[in-house]
Amino acid sequence: MSKTVPSPSSASSPSGAESPGDNEVTADNAAEILAADDDPSISEADSSGRSKPSRRTLLTVGGLVAAAVVGTGAYLTIRRTNQGVVGAHEALPLVIGGDICAAPLYAAYHQGFFDDAGLKVTLARTQQTEDTKDGVGAGKYIGAPGIFFSWLEPIYNGLNAKLTAGLHAGCLRLVVNNDSPYQSLADLKGSTIGVPSLSSSAFAYFAIGLSEAGINVAPDGGDITWRTVDADSLGTALADGQVDAIMGSDPAPLLPVFNGTARELANNDAEEFCCSVALNGDFVKKQPERAKALTQAWLKGSAYVPDHIEEIAKLEVDNDYVAADQDVVVRVLKTYGFKASASRFRAAIEPGIEKFKTTGFIKADVSAQSLTNAVVADLGIKD
Repeated sequence: MSKTVPSPSSASSPSGAESPGDNEVTADNAAEILAADDDPSISEADSSGRSKPSRRTLLTVGGLVAAAVVGTGAYLTIRRTNQGVVGAHEALPLVIGGDICAAPLYAAYHQGFFDDAGLKVTLARTQQTEDTKDGVGAGKYIGAPGIFFSWLEPIYNGLNAKLTAGLHAGCLRLVVNNDSPYQSLADLKGSTIGVPSLSSSAFAYFAIGLSEAGINVAPDGGDITWRTVDADSLGTALADGQVDAIMGSDPAPLLPVFNGTARELANNDAEEFCCSVALNGDFVKKQPERAKALTQAWLKGSAYVPDHIEEIAKLEVDNDYVAADQDVVVRVLKTYGFKASASRFRAAIEPGIEKFKTTGFIKADVSAQSLTNAVVADLGIKD
């Protein structure tokens, strides 16, 4: 029987943080590194001599330090105040945002894996306008599933969060119409791309490929015209010619593919991990055993999904976790690789950071190894 989804518990009093070592790149000192790195009014040049926007300009792109909401002029800025960490006997609020790929969390919750670990968990439904990373960093939520690429830069810039495990592969898509002339990411130079927001995981991930293809992804003066489109309307915007391509997380960009009117130009299926477990940094630091138990239960949820796809798809739909038909959820879940791991995640994220540095969101000379150490929390999980 499905459980009800209670409201998240309130956060307790804030706690302090220790100062990092002078030579170590950590989530605590990275903001100072970035602040000293460049003047926002000065552009850099790449190896070809072509002018590039400064990292600070790029940081305003993706909700990474400040999320530019194209067409509205509004900005959501990461607040670094910490609302505190829940006490040892309080419920742990975990974010659900409407994505099919959060299946491991739904499985762990409904199969009682959190209960088995002695943890009381609540699922907190966020609004589309809410910055999930901000909420986790501030302690409003204890954790959230999320594409690890979209968490790198915020943590680099001081967001109080840690990644503790990888959950599965695949779930981000870049889609064009069947009759589109675009055959590669490089072809998208000069195009108009629809995206739910420039703080989305899809933007953070595909910015890597676009940048590697020589495309300037900055919203002002770049090579792409970015148009924010509500996730539910991405397919319509593509079909109507409002945009040349769409990107997002499942199921929205896959629906026109399933309908036979569009094709995938790119996805993240080749990555060993896309979605990860992201936890509040103070929770990991102050309550490492609970953080470990929470992560292990979440990993069990991921391991449960592939052999119970019909069941998980049904509970996603029945509990209104996703806005999609059950057959669509089944088709999407079958495209993922559920090989969750904490130990392999640490090994996989470092080369991912090297790739992400090509976007300019992270300083090119920052050590990927030291940044990985700052982003990933080793909780002693051997799986």
